[in-house]
Amino acid sequence: MQTDILQIMRRLNRSIKRHFESSPVKQELENLTGTHGWVIVFLSEHENEDIYQKDLEKQFGISRSTTSKMLAQMEKKGLVGRERVACDDRLKKIVLTERSRELAFKARQDSVNAEKKLTKGFSDAELKTLKNYIDRMIENMQN
Repeated sequence: MQTDILQIMRRLNRSIKRHFESSPVKQELENLTGTHGWVIVFLSEHENEDIYQKDLEKQFGISRSTTSKMLAQMEKKGLVGRERVACDDRLKKIVLTERSRELAFKARQDSVNAEKKLTKGFSDAELKTLKNYIDRMIENMQN
């Protein structure tokens, strides 16, 4: 049985991307990519934890080189810093700058609004089932 799942997922991904690329928050974030916003929000939600490059690679499903380039761009724009950790001189944790902390709140609100728009009309049970299906798809693609 052939389905159009891949095509549907691409359309959904483009719609989500368009939402974030055209949002007023995005305009305020000075030409940041959508991923930069997601990283800022993720770091702000885990600010009490030590987050390293490998954590971002895993969280966002991106390669080491892509993550490294992205962090270098974010550092250059004053959005993140890298700090040494006492236990291992080779490791550097990723930290938000004061500027990015201010942006995180606005980005978080934009994400909440996008998710509300995306899931409008779904029951809690439907959302749970949908999440399970998507998690399974991700797992299938990683194997």
